[in-house]
Amino acid sequence: MLIGIQVMVVKSVIIYPIKGMKGTSLISCPNLIRGFENDRRYMLIDRNNKFVSQRSHSILALIDPRIVNEEIQVIYQDQSFSFPLALASKEIVDISLFEHTIQGRLVSEKVDKQFSKLINDDVRLVKMTDDNVRTKKLIKGPDSTLVSFADGYPYLIAGTASLSQLNKMMDQSVLMDRFRPNIIIETKVPHEEDEWESIQIGKAKMMVIKPCARCPVVTINQQTGKKNKETLKVLSTYRKKDNKVYFGANAISLGNNIISVGDTVVAL
Repeated sequence: MLIGIQVMVVKSVIIYPIKGMKGTSLISCPNLIRGFENDRRYMLIDRNNKFVSQRSHSILALIDPRIVNEEIQVIYQDQSFSFPLALASKEIVDISLFEHTIQGRLVSEKVDKQFSKLINDDVRLVKMTDDNVRTKKLIKGPDSTLVSFADGYPYLIAGTASLSQLNKMMDQSVLMDRFRPNIIIETKVPHEEDEWESIQIGKAKMMVIKPCARCPVVTINQQTGKKNKETLKVLSTYRKKDNKVYFGANAISLGNNIISVGDTVVAL
């Protein structure tokens, strides 16, 4: 093995079809430039066209959108409904997503009413189609990348050793799902993903842009929707820099391939 090269393996591949809701673990998935296929291509917005997330609606953590036979099946406790992936209205709206104003296509009034009833708030569902372009300027590598409705970057990578170190310091251990990664890699050194410049996963090439600054969503138990500040409080004791707390790493894809569980990961 060459000096400076580490070989690891992919433990999990995860997509989040609707931003803020439960993720789906897959065996493999195409890693497109704007993110995994079907990852965060849908999002709820309020009547001011501002995005809705767990920050304001922790109930989203308990809603499970599953892609089955070209449909999204939405499940919450004993309630469920579904709609076709191809469903979309002709109406395009401007959406406020952090510092970006982007466009999305409304899905349908029927689906809006179903989600509004589910979370007890007046919301609409928007879809990112191929002609809805959102770009993110990068601090290194290419000047910019396409990105989905994700918070800021197409991919979030997290190492298992990082979570293990955190849990050693916690009164009650937490699961990786509250950090909402797309790719979980079996690692030996806590937070070594911070230091990677580029990685190859199977045939897929990716560039790590920077460590990921975390928001209060990491304090939400993704099984109960309840908040506990301990996660962020503990992380801040050893992962805080410039008033931000970090866990995992933001990354981009350098080409369209497929990433699978069990793939060899070579990191520089």
